[in-house]
Amino acid sequence: MPRPQDAPTAAAPAQVTPPQAVEETENVAAPSRAIAAKGQRDLLRQDDATYASCLVALHDLAVVYEEVVAVVPEDDVDCGILQPIKVSEIAPGVALVPPAVIRCPTAQALASWVQDFVLPAAARLDGRGALTAIENGSGYTCRRRNNEDDGALSEHAFGNAFDVMGFRFELGSPVMVGPGKSQDGLARAFQDAVWASACLDFATVLGPGSNASHEDHLHFDIIARKNGFRICELGAAIEE
Repeated sequence: MPRPQDAPTAAAPAQVTPPQAVEETENVAAPSRAIAAKGQRDLLRQDDATYASCLVALHDLAVVYEEVVAVVPEDDVDCGILQPIKVSEIAPGVALVPPAVIRCPTAQALASWVQDFVLPAAARLDGRGALTAIENGSGYTCRRRNNEDDGALSEHAFGNAFDVMGFRFELGSPVMVGPGKSQDGLARAFQDAVWASACLDFATVLGPGSNASHEDHLHFDIIARKNGFRICELGAAIEE
């Protein structure tokens, strides 16, 4: 019979890979899979603190909105909004018709523009009364620029853009966006004023004269460009 002190030597187990080594291998591979699956909608998702701060800004601007379910098309990794909101009133008494589904930063830029520039300009119009609505041509929609079949996705595809078709008032006729020759003098001055002022809140501003796709509306978006570059197009042809 072996002595007790010899028993462990005879029963010693074979060496195995330490559990920590397996975990480290899994952790290295996981980020690569996650990065490969991310599209533009994921890259535009705000962290919780930034998103909460944006909602507070909307509250301070008296924007009427609701948070809605994430827009995640199954057939496109880029299109969509992970933190969408549906805006029904962009300023007190000023509706978006119909309501727009966009990202919070887009709504914040739109609300700032309306408060700082559109409302004061509207107050200078004679015989129309208070501004009551902005006609929404497009908020979120998964499409390519200028509705082409191929090419880069529009900022509308990420909830970064909003199109203005016209402005409604308590009294009198609306001011619909169009070439200057289609409007009377004061309506044209109003359109030109709010159009130009939008360049202070948006990274891209296009309208009639920019190209054939923008003859009847103003296009605004908040695309992030290198060094904060902006396109403020008030007539010459250029793509959004």
